[in-house]
Amino acid sequence: FHVPVPACRITDYPALPYRAVHFDVKHHLDHMNYYYNSIDRLARYKINAVIFEFEDKLRYRRQPLVGAPQAISIDEMAALTRYARERHIEITPLVQGLGHATFILKHPEYAHLRELPDNRWAFCPMDSGTYKVLFDMYLDAMDATPGSRYLHIGGDEIGNIGLCPRCKPYADKYGKMALNLYWLNKVCTFIEQHGRTPIFWDDMPLKEAGIYKTTYDSRIDSSRAAKTWKEGAPQLEKMLTRLPEHCVFMRWNYTTGRQPGNILALEWYKKHGVKTMIATAAQSGPAALFPFDERNKGLSSRGIVAIRSFVALGADEKVNGMLCTAWDDRSPHMETYWRGFIAAAGYSWNPAGPGLEEYDTDYLQREYGTAYPNYFSLYKKLRRATVFWERAFYRKGGRMDVSNTLFNLPGIAHWQPPKKEKTPVKTNFADKLIELPDPHHPGQWSKKYEKRLDEAASVLHDYAITSKALDSLYRSSKRNRYHWEVFSALNDFQATVPRLLLSLKQCDTSDITLRKKGIQEVNTALKAFDRIWAHLQDIYAETRFISYPPGYLPDRYFHFASQREDLSWMIQTEELFHRMIKEWLTKTSLPPTPTHFP
Repeated sequence: FHVPVPACRITDYPALPYRAVHFDVKHHLDHMNYYYNSIDRLARYKINAVIFEFEDKLRYRRQPLVGAPQAISIDEMAALTRYARERHIEITPLVQGLGHATFILKHPEYAHLRELPDNRWAFCPMDSGTYKVLFDMYLDAMDATPGSRYLHIGGDEIGNIGLCPRCKPYADKYGKMALNLYWLNKVCTFIEQHGRTPIFWDDMPLKEAGIYKTTYDSRIDSSRAAKTWKEGAPQLEKMLTRLPEHCVFMRWNYTTGRQPGNILALEWYKKHGVKTMIATAAQSGPAALFPFDERNKGLSSRGIVAIRSFVALGADEKVNGMLCTAWDDRSPHMETYWRGFIAAAGYSWNPAGPGLEEYDTDYLQREYGTAYPNYFSLYKKLRRATVFWERAFYRKGGRMDVSNTLFNLPGIAHWQPPKKEKTPVKTNFADKLIELPDPHHPGQWSKKYEKRLDEAASVLHDYAITSKALDSLYRSSKRNRYHWEVFSALNDFQATVPRLLLSLKQCDTSDITLRKKGIQEVNTALKAFDRIWAHLQDIYAETRFISYPPGYLPDRYFHFASQREDLSWMIQTEELFHRMIKEWLTKTSLPPTPTHFP
């Protein structure tokens, strides 16, 4: 056949040259085959880099004490790096340095390197031993990622330096930021001498110049931001002469990034020839189960809308690259990050790509070979149930708010020196949970928690919809069906909370017959929880280690996911609340149903 074929030239290139996603293994480790599969998935979307935040999940050779018992060996990591490179993906190691160092400084053998003896957050920057440890870890990280261009050193949220006898005279004379710069220059020089370009978070120089707040606080308007920058920019310029010349500043913002001060920061970096990358987030907000993803208008928007907006801004400002972070603070399953990862991949190639309404259609088709009308509406229902799960058993606040109180941990301002209390404060954690129905005052409990019980009924009504939808997506998907197994298991798990509350409501009556029926429903709900929780653990275990092996030194961080050495950090609230119910049931005419809790 002689059929003419139209000739054309396709010009296609990415808006940002370095397009990375974040593997954070701070509080868990996935199986190696999952990382290999993830590399294959990322390659389909033209992601060309992974920033792998090792913490203690690399089996360091030069500092073997740091690596967790099940950590990835350097040879295993090097093999993954080579596999990724064959698929045009560069693995960049991230090894935290001056601050965020609890995974190192928790060990008694390193305690002498702490800035403060009773605070594991930061190294002393004036102790030569600090650099012996960090340089050894950098060398191991480079061995584990052969051929990569960069090494990310962290460098964010460093506050408690300049306090020890070694540092205080220097800080008093030159300022705390001078200590930070002392550390930064030493480690960057070392990294550059070994053929890598250092990347670090940019918040500390901005804080020192007094302009950091303008980059994230949406209440600061353009005129106020401009005034603040006019006052702070000269200080930043002075620091620039003392900053390593070839390092990359990573500007992080997990909202839409359109705060006037954030735009001014990117413009300032471009004007002064500073190499800059941006970091957005695959998830943000409380996200132990389903990550936050709202599409509301305004600067507080998160999720896909934030990724698209900040990436577009970065492209306009011609930054050097983009990172889509996936923080492990609350250790959600990695499958919950993929929607954000793929959005970051698409928009960093073409910020003018499909609109938000089109995105989910494309995402479902390309990733799973299926379709679902208005997927975002389904996801909002899942997310709403997550918010209820997080707070439903508490009188005030939620699981994330009280973990510090429960474990006597320092507050959110973790980089501040610990406060000395004259008298230790003993907190009864159970008092933070809602009480149970009082049989002597039937109906009062239901009246007191009427709004919460109405919400429980509404969430459970949504569950009937979401569970069927997820089952349909699983059955219709042609690939990556495990994703829907994870989502279904999480959805079943979070539905145990409203189900239990509504069964307790049935007990809150003076009618003996109805009350006995309600108690049976409570026992049924407790049994269902045990079954669903066991299933969730089985699903997680298909791709991740769900417990640390013997010999792991606990790292009691302030993060929600660091409170236990197994997956049971997710159900500490259930343990306490179910125990209360068991004691409450012993006062009734029916015996309680035993659970797996001790």
